[in-house]
Amino acid sequence: MDFRYFNFCQPGGPFYDVPDTASSEGDFAAASASLPAGWRRSTNDDWVVLTPPGLQLPLQGWKIHVSATPENAEKIIEVVSEYCLPRKVTFKFIRGSGVLMRRNSKYGDRGSSGKFVTVYPLDEAHLAEILTELGELLDGETGPYILSDLRWRSGPLYVRYGGFVAHLVRCESGEPVHCIQDPDGKWVPDVRGPGFRPPAWVALPACLEEPLAARNAATLDDFPFSPTKALHFSNGGGVYEATDIRSGDAVLLKEARPLAGLDAEGADALARLRREHWALQRLEGLDCMPALVDFRKGREHYFLAREFVEGQPLAREMQQRNPLLVPRTPSADDLADYAQWAQSVLDQVERGIQEMHERAVVFGDLHPNNVLIRPDGTIAFIDLEASRESGSAAQQALAAPGFQAPAGYSGPDIDRYALGCLRLGVFLPLTQALPWSPAKAGQFIELIASTFPVPADYAEQVRRDLGPAIRPDRTEPAVTPQPLWPADGPGQEDWPTLREGIAEGILAAATPERDDRLFPGDIEQFHGQGGGVNFAYGASGVLWALVEAGLAVPDDHIDWLTNSTSRLTEPPPGFYDGLSGVAYTLDRLGRTQEARELLGRVADLPDEDADHSLFSGRAGIGLTLLHFARRDGESAFLEHAVRLADRITGQAERASGLRQRPGLMHGRSGSALFLLRLYEQTQDRKHLVQGVDALRHDLALSGWASGQPAAQDAPWRTPVLTGGAGMALVLHELLAHAPDPELAKALDDLRETIAPRFFAHAGLFTGRAGAVLARHQLHRSAGQDDPLRQHLAAFGWHAIPHAGNVAFLGDQCLRLSTDLATGAAGVLFAVDAVLGGKNLGLPFLTPRPGGWPWAEQ
Repeated sequence: MDFRYFNFCQPGGPFYDVPDTASSEGDFAAASASLPAGWRRSTNDDWVVLTPPGLQLPLQGWKIHVSATPENAEKIIEVVSEYCLPRKVTFKFIRGSGVLMRRNSKYGDRGSSGKFVTVYPLDEAHLAEILTELGELLDGETGPYILSDLRWRSGPLYVRYGGFVAHLVRCESGEPVHCIQDPDGKWVPDVRGPGFRPPAWVALPACLEEPLAARNAATLDDFPFSPTKALHFSNGGGVYEATDIRSGDAVLLKEARPLAGLDAEGADALARLRREHWALQRLEGLDCMPALVDFRKGREHYFLAREFVEGQPLAREMQQRNPLLVPRTPSADDLADYAQWAQSVLDQVERGIQEMHERAVVFGDLHPNNVLIRPDGTIAFIDLEASRESGSAAQQALAAPGFQAPAGYSGPDIDRYALGCLRLGVFLPLTQALPWSPAKAGQFIELIASTFPVPADYAEQVRRDLGPAIRPDRTEPAVTPQPLWPADGPGQEDWPTLREGIAEGILAAATPERDDRLFPGDIEQFHGQGGGVNFAYGASGVLWALVEAGLAVPDDHIDWLTNSTSRLTEPPPGFYDGLSGVAYTLDRLGRTQEARELLGRVADLPDEDADHSLFSGRAGIGLTLLHFARRDGESAFLEHAVRLADRITGQAERASGLRQRPGLMHGRSGSALFLLRLYEQTQDRKHLVQGVDALRHDLALSGWASGQPAAQDAPWRTPVLTGGAGMALVLHELLAHAPDPELAKALDDLRETIAPRFFAHAGLFTGRAGAVLARHQLHRSAGQDDPLRQHLAAFGWHAIPHAGNVAFLGDQCLRLSTDLATGAAGVLFAVDAVLGGKNLGLPFLTPRPGGWPWAEQ
């Protein structure tokens, strides 16, 4: 689970969206208070920045952070404002209580948690002055400990060295990182990890020597546990495997940061750790519960020690055992063996929950990661921080997606609902879809019962546990409605109607009145410039998919795309994340002049920070240039593409020691595709040789080796477009020009991975749609028929009714999406490639008569 997605799940909203911070509701009074003459105020989604007149800040230096809680935040910002404004000290602060809660929540970033105010001293003398004076004014106030900083005495002030002005540089993996300058003027990462570690070249100011000495002197001499391995971190604290130095026994050590890791009720990590302590005491002696060892304070944090349970989480056991999650077609024996094992686990879980309830304890957070399977097959429950008294009327404040009880459930009913979800999830791990429609439970029950030999009363057990949540609060219609998605999958005869319905749903979700995005999609729309217009997650990809499927595209949507793109001040140049993809789309939509103008902007943008990738780097830019070079006969575009190829191959040699990501979108496979297309255009064989080398490198990096067994989690085994499926498509294209037995074996191995019955997501990049597109294209190119009916039917698992149309769950399955990479546009495109009678494929990967993937439009 990617915890970033929780911040974009607005209550009641069907789509991922920015937190509702654009309005002033919930803002602190200081966010709109009057300012002295000449002061400037700038506000974004999270921060209010106040700048005095005529002041030039340095690029970087020592800065002061002030921590706060929801209870004292107003007071702290009032004190800071009254100090900084008359002294003309630049500062910024979290704009409102909602943002503060989000950043200090359990799933907030540990590196920035607790930072409520940032004050920018001009130099070290100014630093000492502010720390002394402001520290006295705020003495006695509390706030979460800021892990990345050095604490000033015992109050809420903290210090770290870092950038004053944001400067982003793309690392080798393509991700933008905050940077500062070293003494040689080179940009290096501004590390914001959970620990005070100034850059090696920075001398500690004299005023910080005493706080550092005090920090180093604060040992845990009387602490009886020695951590040996970190297992997990969250904003609320860490989880460690440790040794009890008194007995030598292995224990699990859970850490709680006071005032941090807030849940929906505002309870912090310490409050939840106290609940777990209470529950372990009350449940002592049960075979399914770890034994409590200790509960104590260590320095400023609290720790609970319990018996260390050998075993694997149920979630991992399911991943390794479930026949639906492996590429090969399972046998009847495979399905029967798994069903027997799963039922044994479920019976143990049910008995354990009953024993908890008999002792008046509600678990409150039952899900597959909170059930351990011991080596002997017995279970143990872990993480009881959400536990409650059975008589409590409180509803869940913290729960795993797909296992959270609906509103109105309390007490033991919370655990029964989660048990019902577990009965489904152990066979089909897609319980996140249940809250979207009461019909989903019945759909999944029928699918599971028709696949696995489950007990005769299986459906009754699930329905009993889930309770009223799966029964719609309405009278059933006299006429049974048509199914949302055909149970056996759509055929060529009914696909046109279904295609129109998906398209209508996409267009109905459009918000042309918004500036940030036209079609709701993944959270990446809200990261960086151009997320709302780009090819992967924005309007470009959606409009391209619609027109490729032969559907009408409203002119005002194209106008929105061109107008929004023109307003970008620092757009990325890449294909899937920037201007190249927009230019490609506008050309496909017939807006030739606008497309050429955008391509001119791409050519003018510096590419020093660009990586080699198809997604955001030189490979995608180069492929776009080749597209326009062939269409227009522009030699300048071809020459530019050749220069990019030289940069890519040179970059590959320099990057051998850096962290790299294999695959089509972010790895060398994308570079190989570009080099192959450049060879086809120039007939210069060196580009073909370089492309083969790039793909070999990617295969090795992804864990593939001829004749060698591969790890189950090797990247090349990932059956999605960003994994093995995308690499297989490029391999297939390369082999047509450079036959090679070893690469042919790699293609066969990759093809075998694109076949599991279960996909966690439906989308094009990381889900079933991409695998279906790849399988169809690979089989069609080989002149074979691929029986994809089972996969076409399985799109119904992620299909959701919305506003009278068919919609699809996006990545993480927490909200709907319409974009190309993760949502309905990608599903529409992939299914139309199979059933629509068209020769469809991704840009630059569409096999067409004449060899070039873009020769016909």
